[in-house]
This record gives sequence, structure tokens and C-alpha cells, in this order.
Amino acid sequence: MSHANDRLFDHKLAREWKLKKSRAEKDKRMTLQEAIATLVEDGDSIVETGFAYVRGPMAAYWEIGRQRKKNLVGIFTPGGMNTAWHEFGGLEGAHVAYVGVEMRGLISPFRRGVEAGTLKVYSEWSHGALSLALRAAEQGVNYVACKSMLGTDLMRTNPYVREAKDPWTGEPVCLVPAMYPDVAIFHVHHADKYGNSRIWGPSVNDTAIAIAARKVIVTCERIVSPEDIRSNPYQVIIPHYCVDAVCEVPYGAYPGDMPGMYYFDRRLQERVVRVEWKTRESTKEWYEKYILGTKDHYEMIQLIAEEEGMNVLEYMKRLEQLSCDASYFGLGYWGVGGERDWKYEEVAKRAI
Repeated sequence: MSHANDRLFDHKLAREWKLKKSRAEKDKRMTLQEAIATLVEDGDSIVETGFAYVRGPMAAYWEIGRQRKKNLVGIFTPGGMNTAWHEFGGLEGAHVAYVGVEMRGLISPFRRGVEAGTLKVYSEWSHGALSLALRAAEQGVNYVACKSMLGTDLMRTNPYVREAKDPWTGEPVCLVPAMYPDVAIFHVHHADKYGNSRIWGPSVNDTAIAIAARKVIVTCERIVSPEDIRSNPYQVIIPHYCVDAVCEVPYGAYPGDMPGMYYFDRRLQERVVRVEWKTRESTKEWYEKYILGTKDHYEMIQLIAEEEGMNVLEYMKRLEQLSCDASYFGLGYWGVGGERDWKYEEVAKRAI
């Protein structure tokens, strides 16, 4: 099998794959465990979706760790807590625009890998250029021309971009090739059984990624009826014909933020990033306890809640209340909430 990097910019291969993909409306529901086992292969490239700690498919990322997938190639714009895969054989290398979690700092496992030379950085990009690479794939063109990265060392170190002259003006432009990741996993608010997916709040670059990726997994807060989805088609960000699997995973973005539903656990993230992942040994201890030592996302949430001295129901209610408070004070990502009572019962049922 070819290396992920060979497939990543292969326009012909991507087109052949897309032409073979069925556009029929069929039931794609499966468990998260089944979706990861079936669709994420060792050596695949996997692109970050959402934005940092906002609407990232964290439950799916942890499940990739539990299933010990190996030698993945990350595409990070930005990369967050899932980059800890590297120290457990899960991440071979990456194409990066940025890796970190803002005020919480850099991701130590990723940094240790780069400094030790065990994690390969295949290419560095500006945020804009990496987004345009995915947009080019969405539009079905081989490349796009832009001004991003011109005048920087990125033009010299990135092996995939080219500098050329605009044929009309003679001005320099950066040619950015279309990028086709092997796998994209999205966490959305609602999806129907076919994969039509609804997102409230910023979609970031997910509309382009859904078209660009070869294999697409959707995890959602709730699976709703096709009639519900059709009642407001303008909220459908990801169409069914892109999707290979649909998994109902309430609180699937935890410990991140799900706009309008629940807020990220800032204290937990800061403790993990700044303290518990500070050394290789402490990261291994954390990973074995919270990821490998739990059967699923809900057992992990319950364990964390108990360590906070709280019932899991109270713990999740607190994060939902924080989401309301953040929206009121203009601190959160905009979204429309709802269905909280159902979600309280669901997470309690699955965590016990």
C-alpha cells in the first residue's frame, strides 16, 4: 500500500475514489467502535476538523487510541490534544499549520517527538494555505493560486507548494496543490441515518474537508429523522453522499466545547496539557488510565467526574450551564442549544 503522503496530493487517485463512492441514501448507522475499526487503517492520513477545542471529535480520537491504530499522518490546522498519539506509536508524522491549545500552551508529546526526531514534520503551512489546499480539493481543481506564505521561509521548506507568476499581472503567486486526506471525522449537533449533518455555529473548514476526504465518519450529539433534517436544509453542512458512517455519540466533543450545548472543561485541559503531559512518563500514566483503561468515552467521563468529587450528571450539567453563561457574556461560540434533559439521561445511562 502506498504511503499516506503519496495519496495526499494524488488528484487522479482521489477522483477515481470519489467516482466509485455511492451517492445512494442508505442507513450508515454504526457504533463508534465499529466505525473506527472499519474506516481508520494503520498508516492513514487524518485531518483535524472543528477548531482546536471547539467541536472536535474527541470521543473518536480517544477511540483511535484505544484501538491502537498505528503510523497515522496528521494534518493539523490546528492540532490539539489528539497529537498525544505519537508517544504510543499512533502518529508517524504530520503536515502542520499550528499545534497547541491557545492559552493552555504547546502540546508536550508532539513537541518532544519533533525535538527527538521521532515525529516527522513533512510540511509546514500557513493556516490560509492549508485551508486553500482543502478548498482546491473541494472544488475539484489541481491547485489554487494565492499570496499566502510568499516572502516566508515556508516557501523554501514546504516541498508541495510552488512559486509562479500570475499570467495576467506578472506578480508572484503561491501555487497550493489540492489535498485529499484519507480520513476525516466530524462531530456535529445532529445527523440523520444517511449522514446529512447539521452544525450550529461556525463550520470552520469542515465543508471543504467533507468533500476532500476519501473516508468520512460523522459523530453526532443525536441522530434525528430525515424529515427533521429536511425541515431546515440550510443547516446541513455535510451532505450524506460524503459520509461513510454515522455514530450517535452524545458529548462526543468533550472535554472540548460544543456550541450551544456544553462548554469545554478548561481546568481539566490546563491540568492535562500543563502538568500531566509534561513528561513522557506522566503522559503514559495518563493515557493508560483514561484512554486504555476505560472501555469508552462515557467511562472516561465518569472517571473524571468522580475525581472532581461530583456525580457525572452534576458534572455535565455544570458544563452545560457554563455554555449558557459563556453565550450570554459573549465568550462562547454561537449556537442554538436544546434537548438538555435527554442528554443528561443519556450520559448517565452510558456512563454507569
